[in-house]
Amino acid sequence: VLHRLAGEEIGEYVRGEKRIMGVRHEHSEAAYNMLERYNVNAIQKGDPLIESKTGMLFQVGSLGSEYWHWIHQPYDGTLRLFDSNVLESMTRTSWWVVPCVWMPCVIAFSLFSIMAFNNATDVYNSVLLWSAWFVIGVLTWTLTEYSLHRWVFHWKPSPDSPNQILLHFLAHGLHHKTPMDGDRLVFPPVPAAIIVAFFYTIYSNTFQWPVFCAFGAGKLFGYVMYDMVHYYLHHGSPRPRSNMHYRKVYHHNHHFKNFDVGEFWTRKIH
Repeated sequence: VLHRLAGEEIGEYVRGEKRIMGVRHEHSEAAYNMLERYNVNAIQKGDPLIESKTGMLFQVGSLGSEYWHWIHQPYDGTLRLFDSNVLESMTRTSWWVVPCVWMPCVIAFSLFSIMAFNNATDVYNSVLLWSAWFVIGVLTWTLTEYSLHRWVFHWKPSPDSPNQILLHFLAHGLHHKTPMDGDRLVFPPVPAAIIVAFFYTIYSNTFQWPVFCAFGAGKLFGYVMYDMVHYYLHHGSPRPRSNMHYRKVYHHNHHFKNFDVGEFWTRKIH
């Protein structure tokens, strides 16, 4: 878009009055605020938490009643959470790490499931049983993710509780404060492994082994696909007016226009 409009007055396009590449898009107040950072004639008066050269994670609780407004004013950059370089590195993850870590587990448990089913039936039915439980696992993840976003991630913490604010910030507030930080768009493998181990214990003691392997592989696969699509909606470049482009714009509306609507997994939350 910038190359196409280079040298032109872009006010009409930014206000959504004219189309560019077949798309008309009215930019939000948040977009204008972000553009201010690129005004070479302006002197930026920074937020102390944003400009902090040390870990700011345990300072966020002090925002109190300002927290809810603060996280919904997107910052086009990154925040340092921990003073420790080791802990800080564990919070930053490239998108490709997620499939590299978890897809081998999906494949391995799928094979375990098929081989275990094959002890009781033929190969065709083994694959059929695996497929059914795999799909159930994917659908379970979808329902879980929807429920988390609908009732947990957008829960409003008490402004009088620094611990609630910290918990919300770690769960979802950081993502809304820095939605374009590419290294914090997917879930880091270290904390993810703890959660996976927790559900491994529950599901392995709930289902028979071949069912558990198929269901667990499907649920893990659903998570990987979710993280990949989410990353793409933030940093990918879908063809204008395509379905994925529509979803990208719709999801960006969630971050930059109205945080109560516009998650990419549903048309409307309310």
